[in-house]
Amino acid sequence: MTSIGELRDKVKIYRKEQTEDGMGGWEEHEILVMTAFARVEAPRSKSGVIAQKDTEIRSHEVLIRYSPGPKMGDIVEFLGQRLVVQAVRYDARRRWMYLDCVPEVK
Repeated sequence: MTSIGELRDKVKIYRKEQTEDGMGGWEEHEILVMTAFARVEAPRSKSGVIAQKDTEIRSHEVLIRYSPGPKMGDIVEFLGQRLVVQAVRYDARRRWMYLDCVPEVK
C-alpha cells in the first residue's frame, strides 16, 4: 500500500509544443505542465545497442498522485535527468498515477 509520505522526490513535467515560425516551418519549445512530489524508482532494465555499442537502457517508474495532466510523450525532469513518459497507468481507485519512463535520447 502506497502512502503519501513515500513521495519524497520533486519532479517537473514538461510537454513539447510546436508553434509556427512565420516562415512555413515550426519551432518546438517546452511548457511546464506541473511540478509534483514523486517516488522515482529504476526497477527494470534491458540490454540494447546505441551507437554500435552494447548498453543497458534503464527504465524508470515515477509514482505521483493522480492528475489529468501528464500523458505519453511528456518529459519528466528529476535530479538533472530527463525521462520520456512511455506509458501512463493508474491504480484501481485512481489515487496514484504510474509513469513508465526511459531516458531521453537527443
